[in-house]
Amino acid sequence: MNLVTLEIRKHRTLIIALSLVAFLWAAWMVRELLSGEALLTLALNLGSLSLLGLVGILVPIVLARSLGSEAGGPLAFLLTSPRSGWAHVLARSGVALTTLAVYYGVLAAVSAWVASSLGVSYDAWVPWAAWGYAMVAIAAPTVFLAIVYGMLVAAYRPGRGGQLPAVASVFGVFGIWGWLSSWSTQHLTFLPQIPIPHLTVPREVARLLGMQGELDLQSSLQFVFGGIPTAPALVGLLLAALLAAVAARLWEEVEWA
Repeated sequence: MNLVTLEIRKHRTLIIALSLVAFLWAAWMVRELLSGEALLTLALNLGSLSLLGLVGILVPIVLARSLGSEAGGPLAFLLTSPRSGWAHVLARSGVALTTLAVYYGVLAAVSAWVASSLGVSYDAWVPWAAWGYAMVAIAAPTVFLAIVYGMLVAAYRPGRGGQLPAVASVFGVFGIWGWLSSWSTQHLTFLPQIPIPHLTVPREVARLLGMQGELDLQSSLQFVFGGIPTAPALVGLLLAALLAAVAARLWEEVEWA
């Protein structure tokens, strides 16, 4: 069986649930905007985005937990194939990252449309640059960290007490990850930067956000910041590659059946 197809079948409930959440939220935003309550729609959009953003964390959580049930479960016979560890890891991460990319892409597209409907002016690349930056800097490392954690738990089957160091190690990785992102932003200033985008917020929207008068992001920040650093995205990409290599090696070393 194709590994990607197998991953989609295993996680189809989660994929369908996230698709349904994104569709219903998008339909709600469209309905509110077409009703003529533009400012209310923007307020609902901003208020719900943080909650919907956190829903995406279900993907790496489910991915990590599913690995624990595979070692001796009904799918174990499918996991003893001669395929390399990289094939298994890339299949898992590919399905997870594609699901997250589509989910957050829908959120970004609808939010950009709602903002533009209220007169917020911005460069066309801004929503997709933010989406891609978040996928590389946050989503990819988190998915690969979940795969490594799930494989370690499935391989060594620690008891409840033994899982505490594993969870602590995950939080330790997040701490090191945050420190590296901060350090790279401060010291790797020679890396290319994303230019401050053109983004103008009209007066009524600025008042909703607690600001006075019209806001022009580019003119306000270009003399303070030279640009948006790409160092955190580079750290996320390198961490994802390192974790992917660790996961692939673990798969080849562990006896799954």
